[in-house]
Amino acid sequence: MGYIEKNLMDGEQIVYEARQHWIIYWKPFLLLLASIAIFAIPTQDVQFTIQIIASAVMLIGAAIWALNIYGGRKYILTTSRLILKRGIIRRESTDLILRRCEGVSIRQSIMGRIFRYGTVAVSTGEVVNEFRLIEDPVRFSTQINQQISHNFDPMV
Repeated sequence: MGYIEKNLMDGEQIVYEARQHWIIYWKPFLLLLASIAIFAIPTQDVQFTIQIIASAVMLIGAAIWALNIYGGRKYILTTSRLILKRGIIRRESTDLILRRCEGVSIRQSIMGRIFRYGTVAVSTGEVVNEFRLIEDPVRFSTQINQQISHNFDPMV
């Protein structure tokens, strides 16, 4: 049982989990390709040792960079809250109460439209919380709006 499941309120259920798009890893991926390219260059003796060390350092750097980008992020929509959890070792969590949400907006670049990623911004009064590089932001936004209207509409 994870952090989110342990901290659900009575009667609260997880409705949707948004994910960050794979595009967030493009820079560490380039570093990984560079480390493979360095390792693939034919050399001998001392140069080969330096080549292996440089390649290993770059591989470790790419792994740490990717882990730092991921950062244990979770974007969870429940029946009453929108939860952003960050951190693997150190944890940071933000809860947005859905009944206080005033608006949901989406921003997508041309590349975002092609690869289906973007930023979903949720406003709660004077504060705007942004969820960046979300996979399928339109679906995430729709799910948020459905929960807001379903749970807080006096006609339901």
